[in-house]
Amino acid sequence: MPEGAIAEPVGSGADDPPTTPGGELVADAARLRQRAVFLRELAEARALLARSTPWHGRTAGLRRRLRQST
Repeated sequence: MPEGAIAEPVGSGADDPPTTPGGELVADAARLRQRAVFLRELAEARALLARSTPWHGRTAGLRRRLRQST
């Protein structure tokens, strides 16, 4: 080992995934952020589709009510 190098103790967690102060995995936080963006864009696309083609919005509403009733 070169002089001045610091040896990491075995089991120090160097290979563990990074976490936030709350203990949540960073990868999970990033995934949740991406999911939130996706769901927001999906809602915008559905709203745009409902405005641009009113018949599509009515049909989707009928299907949604039918699914909820069964």
